[in-house]
Amino acid sequence: MSEDRSLDIVGVGKLAEAVPDQVWTSVVDTACITFKQLISPLTAITSGTGRLIEAKFDRLVDAEKVIASQTISRANEKASRSSRKRKNEPKPSIILKVIENSSTEVDTTLRELWTNLVANELVDGSVHPEFVRILSRLSAVDAQRLIEIAQEPEQKLPIKIALEILNLLNAKIFLPEDKPTTFIDIHLSTLNLIKKSDGIWKVTITGRAFLEAVSDPSIEAA
Repeated sequence: MSEDRSLDIVGVGKLAEAVPDQVWTSVVDTACITFKQLISPLTAITSGTGRLIEAKFDRLVDAEKVIASQTISRANEKASRSSRKRKNEPKPSIILKVIENSSTEVDTTLRELWTNLVANELVDGSVHPEFVRILSRLSAVDAQRLIEIAQEPEQKLPIKIALEILNLLNAKIFLPEDKPTTFIDIHLSTLNLIKKSDGIWKVTITGRAFLEAVSDPSIEAA
């Protein structure tokens, strides 16, 4: 069976129902081993917080363990392909919060953004804790709207970010001038990701930094 990289909580649940108990137990055991191997460098240098990460993982239900392991595994792969040089060690507190949020995330788009977030943290410890809170408050529609605003001609994002996230969202850009302000706009504004200037919604400095944090670090800027 080929690996399904878009597997979500629902998918894992269906898989658990479709396979014999012995096979599912093997899947979960493999996920546990993989997770602890990937986290071991962190636990080695941050004894207290590292043990907290392991304890949090151990308390997850089996389907959540599979997803948490998959998230960390894919993040590690992306981080290893990045050409950025490490400035700081990854912060265990960020890893812990990502595990808490991503292990119960049913939307595959948001799960991918969580994967990118932790990948960037693994690369150089650059993720601000506030970005974890922001991502936890976004829906997939919110994320798509943020990208749409960021793609207005006068505030183009780097091609790397635009293409990678747009492909992820499978989104097409269409912003008529008379598009009314929506709850999503207000929500993004409340999070300080966008602001209105001269009657036009524009991405803030916080918004741009957030988009950098949830973009794939293995894709080079153009």
